[in-house]
Amino acid sequence: MNEISPATGKLLAMSFLSGVGPATLRQASQVFGFDNKTVEQLATDIPKLKSALSGGGWSDALIKAEEQLDLAERGGCSILSPMDPDYPKLLAATKDDPFLLWVRGTLAASPEKSVAIIGTREPTEHGKLIAQRMTRYFVDQGWSVVSGLALGCDGIAHQEAVDAGGHTVAVLAHGLQTIAPSKHRKLAEDILNAGGALVSQYPIGRDAIPQQFVQRDKTQAGMAQGVVMIQSDLQGGSLHASRASIEYGRWLAVPYPTEQDRGRNEPKIQANLMLSDGSDAERLDLLRRKDNSGLDRILVLRGKEDYARCLASTSAPVIENPASQGSMF
Repeated sequence: MNEISPATGKLLAMSFLSGVGPATLRQASQVFGFDNKTVEQLATDIPKLKSALSGGGWSDALIKAEEQLDLAERGGCSILSPMDPDYPKLLAATKDDPFLLWVRGTLAASPEKSVAIIGTREPTEHGKLIAQRMTRYFVDQGWSVVSGLALGCDGIAHQEAVDAGGHTVAVLAHGLQTIAPSKHRKLAEDILNAGGALVSQYPIGRDAIPQQFVQRDKTQAGMAQGVVMIQSDLQGGSLHASRASIEYGRWLAVPYPTEQDRGRNEPKIQANLMLSDGSDAERLDLLRRKDNSGLDRILVLRGKEDYARCLASTSAPVIENPASQGSMF
């Protein structure tokens, strides 16, 4: 489980070169004969890699890669890249693909049947109930539930998936050496014991910093056919994954708030209301889109009978080329 392929090992070392990120790693991996070429040979085709090597940092990069391999072995983790068959194909199909993924536990047996269920850390009582109901629905359909292990909706989704005997993946905004929030350490163990996985795009030892949460949210969307945004306010972090889902050509399901929550003008339902009842201009502004493309992929769920629309909107198991993909629906 903890072995790393030679190709991924080479990419791992390259990732520790200054200025080398996912885009450069992707470019290198696409060089003809990648497996048999040295990093110096690869650099002749990739200016950014050549520049990184000119600083003389390759020896240090190799040392850091070896340290990661040792930490992964001791922590029971795998390190994957799109060169490996187990790397999530839905994630590899996105423009924000992190290219390297640290995994503890077991990814879904049918990863194309994955949904991200996310939401505010402070859901209303109705929000808690909907998070449970929707998670149970997808588990009953044999889908894996992806979320971010945060307090509130994320934790509810993970816990419900575990309790229902389903598979769930927690995407973390830091290295796999720790669990944050600490209140969810037991939940993380429960996820692993239930056959699920903890996933990070950050090396073991990396602490959480604010911008990594945004990238984490995009990765959640990238690993799923669509996102269910249980509840969010107009500035909520859940909107990062929601925007990414639309950007990736996938669907965004928005449960409609109850009359009681609307009557109380609950702040944590305002994004749901705008995506459901707002004008096209308001919805585009919230999703940060420049044109109407994608608005048809917003699914407003007004009751249990609407849940099946999410499955019906998943028209293909894997999006092979999202850059050229139009609407999935």
